[in-house]
Amino acid sequence: MSQVSFRPFQPGDLAAYAGWFADPETERRVSVPDQAWLEHVLAPDGRSRALAATLGAETALLALLQCDIEDDGGLSLLIAVDPARRGKGLGRRVLSAFIEHVGDRHPHIDGHIEADNLASIACVESCGFVRLSEEPDDGFLHYRKVLGARP
Repeated sequence: MSQVSFRPFQPGDLAAYAGWFADPETERRVSVPDQAWLEHVLAPDGRSRALAATLGAETALLALLQCDIEDDGGLSLLIAVDPARRGKGLGRRVLSAFIEHVGDRHPHIDGHIEADNLASIACVESCGFVRLSEEPDDGFLHYRKVLGARP
C-alpha cells in the first residue's frame, strides 16, 4: 500500500483543488479557494499553512490540509479529500499520517466538524480524536487529539 506524504501546497495546485468544488458535498463543507485564501496560506510569516497530501510516487493532489496555529500552539485542522477518491478510507490514512507527521511539535490538533458530517466524525474518532462537547456550537462539533508537546 502506498504511503501518504506531504508537501507544501503550491500555487499550481490551486486549479486542481478548485476543481473539487464542482462536487456539491465539497462545496457545502469547505469555502471555495480564491487568491486571498492562497495568499493567506502561503504567507511566510502567517499562522496558516496548506499542505498537499499525495500517495506514493503520485504527484496528484489526494487531499488538502489547512493547518492554523492556535494561540496555545495547537493546530486547528481542515482536511478536504479529492471527491473522486472519497469513501475508500483515504481520509483516515491522511489524518493518521498527518498525526505522525507533526509528531510531538504541538500540544493538540483540533477539528470543528458539522454535526451532520458523519463520514468526518467517523474519521476523526477512528484516529483517536475526542469530542469535547455533546452539543454543536454554531452547527459544529469540536474534536481534539492530544499530542505530546506541552503548551
